[in-house]
Amino acid sequence: RCAEQLQGRTQSWDLGSLLIKPVQRVLKYPLLLKELSSITPPDDLDHENLITATIEIQKVADHINEIKRRKDIVERIVGDKKKTEMNVVKAHRIRQVTGLAAEATQDTIFDTLYQKFEDQQELARQLARDIQTWVRQVKDNFDNLLEFATSLEEVYSSFGGVRVRSMNQIKEFTKLASNFRMVISRELDTMIYAYTYAKIEGFLAVFENPTQVINKRGQKLLDYDRVRGIKARGDIPDKTLQESADMYVSINAQLVEELPLLFNLTRQYFDIIVGDLAMVQTRFYEMTCREWNKLMQHLRQDPNDNRDNSSFDAIIANYQREMNNHVQPLIDDIMPLNKEQWKMILANRGTMMDLGGTTDDDHSKVTTPSQNDDFSNSRSQGYSESSNNNNNNNNLAEPAFECVVIHDYLEPSMEALSVRKGDVIQVWVEDEDEQGLQGAWLYASISVGHSEHFGWVPSQFCRRL
Repeated sequence: RCAEQLQGRTQSWDLGSLLIKPVQRVLKYPLLLKELSSITPPDDLDHENLITATIEIQKVADHINEIKRRKDIVERIVGDKKKTEMNVVKAHRIRQVTGLAAEATQDTIFDTLYQKFEDQQELARQLARDIQTWVRQVKDNFDNLLEFATSLEEVYSSFGGVRVRSMNQIKEFTKLASNFRMVISRELDTMIYAYTYAKIEGFLAVFENPTQVINKRGQKLLDYDRVRGIKARGDIPDKTLQESADMYVSINAQLVEELPLLFNLTRQYFDIIVGDLAMVQTRFYEMTCREWNKLMQHLRQDPNDNRDNSSFDAIIANYQREMNNHVQPLIDDIMPLNKEQWKMILANRGTMMDLGGTTDDDHSKVTTPSQNDDFSNSRSQGYSESSNNNNNNNNLAEPAFECVVIHDYLEPSMEALSVRKGDVIQVWVEDEDEQGLQGAWLYASISVGHSEHFGWVPSQFCRRL
């Protein structure tokens, strides 16, 4: 509005000229006061005050000129990218070795600021790497969930395998896993880039111009050290070299003055980035919980169940209730195709003698060839269940042969024997696998401390001694 009002009223002044006038006026005050003091008699009461005012206003003018000079130097540096910091370091080493430069100038204040300058950038880069790791882990979890759901659906829908009443629930679970992998993962990528990656890129961009000024300071520091070395020898440096050394003083002073201001702003900037990241994670987990709740509402038999589930005991009780209502019927509905083989597996585990169930006490027993009647009858072909070494007719009194384990076999099932590479085991019985391959499985034992452990081991994991 001011520029519009000026049009037609004057051809001498524009808005820029008017705005710069106060700055120019300050620089004219020293001349005015000097003239006043020169024409004021020394015995006048104002003469001493005029001298003091002249000195002080000259300091103000010098300060303004120095700041202006620094700004002009920095503006020229920002656009100058010809020399690299590596070339500066090499040149400095050459000059020091040849004696053309004095010992490097040490500025502890600047060194401290520069270390903080580098630390802030590395902090932002590390945050970006941590975010990438978190996103990758989330996607890996979604991939594993989808793979599990797909495998689960294949198992329960395969012909001749296991029959289950409700395939719809398994299909809903697979649909949820696929939605997590595609929709929510894509939404997470969008939010992460918009609210964190873009801001981190902007954060690092703030440091680009100061980095150029710092590099230029390093270049001018070489000339500053050269000037010191020349003066130390009693010589006078040339004008160009002296001006370059003076530029170092100006640049260094500007950096020491403005870097703390930069750190204060970048610290606020970084707090904003962290706050946005927390917001993204909150939204993401809210979406995840919302999708899970949709599935739970679909699977829950009583959708109007509003009981308090906040306490630890309530969570356990709800878990047990859900297991009894949903999982146990599915387990009870499993029908093995080969019941005789199923019985034999249960017998080998030593946990059940029939399909009637298990008890906690059964799980604490250690199965040996002499303790399991079903195993002795179906696998040992008439071997006596007694382990008395004095009975020569007892074929299980001694193992058939020994093997050394060549690969780790760490199977958590009850009927398996977990062994590690290098273990020596005693083999009691060789058994066939489901394809009828003889000797594919070995019923073996291994001594651990004062106890003996028995179980099945694949023959390909062992070498006979």
